[in-house]
Amino acid sequence: MLTRILTGAAALIAFVPVLFFSHTPVFDIVIALISLLGTLELLKCAGVIKKYALSLPSLAAAFFAPLLFRYAANELIPVIFAAYLFYLLFASVFTRKNNSTNDMALCFFSAVFVSVSFTAVIITRELARGDILYLLIFIGAWSTDTFAYFTGKFLGRHKLPGVLREVSPNKTVEGVMGGVIFCALAFVLYGFIIEKSNRFGVSPDYITLACSGVLVSAAAQLGDLSMSAIKRNYGVKDYGAVFPGHGGVLDRFDSVMAAAAAVMIIGKYLKIFSEVV
Repeated sequence: MLTRILTGAAALIAFVPVLFFSHTPVFDIVIALISLLGTLELLKCAGVIKKYALSLPSLAAAFFAPLLFRYAANELIPVIFAAYLFYLLFASVFTRKNNSTNDMALCFFSAVFVSVSFTAVIITRELARGDILYLLIFIGAWSTDTFAYFTGKFLGRHKLPGVLREVSPNKTVEGVMGGVIFCALAFVLYGFIIEKSNRFGVSPDYITLACSGVLVSAAAQLGDLSMSAIKRNYGVKDYGAVFPGHGGVLDRFDSVMAAAAAVMIIGKYLKIFSEVV
């Protein structure tokens, strides 16, 4: 437990400075590198990392996808992804003795799933008032992770039901609820801080913020469970060992990936912050 706490604190301290450069290429490159490492871990987990004809282009796609969404012309993006897909299809044909169609599908899924999830962080930063919205991704994921863990640790009495228990036997109903409640509170607190700072000229809709916190927390925890399900399917305990006590990039950022998609959609279609006239 102590190792987990210390690693989480150290990772947070190291990552916070990156957030201050979210308007610069530094942030984009860090997100691209995280996408690359996450895809590498997933390819290793699936046992296809040594299928180099398929895995190396997939790793390249995972790294460049977030950067393409930021800097490339929009019409180029589907062309590039179509070229990547067709390359994998052709490679699975011409190298079929070493690379099966299943290998191709696993590489494509790994690269697209991870890169799209992290690209959502960059897309959110580019939305209207994205300078405020994108932080909700990390607030939602990390407040959910933290309070779900401690609530489950000290108050957990009821294990998750059915198949959810098989996926994550240590999680409890109390932990899940604690994550949701404290995430909603964290969103409201963030809105209060933004409003009182007088730096951003916005007025938060606190009801929408609280409801968004509930949805983002639910998404983050489902993201956590889905990545756990993949690990269990391949009989792997952790995706890596980058973060002692936590595991790999995917073990640490699984909830961030799902939270990013949720905040991106919410930020696109709901007005959380209104400009003060």
